[in-house]
Amino acid sequence: MKRIILASAFLSCASLSITSTAAPMDFDFSGTFTNDNDVVLLDFSVASDSTVTIFSSSWLSPDEGNGFDPILAIWDSSGNLIEEQDDGEVVGSTESNGVTYNHGTWDSYFTQFLVAGSYQASITQYDNFAVSTSLADGFERNGNPNFTFDENFGGATQALFNGVWDDSDPRTGAWEFHILNVDTASGPGPAPAPVPAPATLALFGLGLAGLGWRNRSKKA
Repeated sequence: MKRIILASAFLSCASLSITSTAAPMDFDFSGTFTNDNDVVLLDFSVASDSTVTIFSSSWLSPDEGNGFDPILAIWDSSGNLIEEQDDGEVVGSTESNGVTYNHGTWDSYFTQFLVAGSYQASITQYDNFAVSTSLADGFERNGNPNFTFDENFGGATQALFNGVWDDSDPRTGAWEFHILNVDTASGPGPAPAPVPAPATLALFGLGLAGLGWRNRSKKA
């Protein structure tokens, strides 16, 4: 069975709350998976039609212990898939809240035009893709908490979080997620039902998180 994880949100802001009329902001989330098939979900909203940037920085980051290969996805307020992506293949760095985050080949990274409204994002570990275009259907690795070991990812040198290479590639459960140019972002709780954006958002809210289909396999 899969676990839905609560995650802390970290923002560089002078105020502890923002209103829905505030200018779009950047939101940064991080946490640690316990099992290979854990899922993180996050609610966010845009007050007007906007292009948002979503990326992970944990696959490359030594500060996070070289986290697992993430998959990020965006869902609309009805739980319909907008985009799912495994590898952004954008090697470089991006600034969020005045902090520069490095991202590597297997980090997810993409921009997406969204009409005004409420959305969800999800984070899973490769290759725990969505079962279908409906969030309610869940993810392919539900029921297998250590699939990277069972399928010999990266030579399966540890019980969990084996990487995608053919040789030894032990990873950790660490993840780090960033969403730029949105009005609110918060943790929705375990249910996949949409949550309208509140008038005021406390920045100490809990976070939960993913997205596009891969066109190639990274393991033997």
